[in-house]
Amino acid sequence: MKAVKLPMTPELRSLIFQLSERGVSPSHVPALIRNVLHIVGGGGLFNTEMVNDCLQQLGWGQKVLDERSFQLIVYILETEWGYRVRHYNIG
Repeated sequence: MKAVKLPMTPELRSLIFQLSERGVSPSHVPALIRNVLHIVGGGGLFNTEMVNDCLQQLGWGQKVLDERSFQLIVYILETEWGYRVRHYNIG
């Protein structure tokens, strides 16, 4: 797979900071975003818990994403990569 250089937008900076607080190395953030894209790319409705379950199966550990980091990834996928992600929050 070709390496993707992500532009350092304020949203990406915030995501990197947020994920580093959760133990994710900044160098692993692009791979995490690609994995989230792989999970949601086929369409459907998604929430943070569902995506976390899939990420755990891929070896990312438990609850790697919180709601804010998932929302930031969705925003980046939609604005920077042109994907449309349907998601919902669980109150």
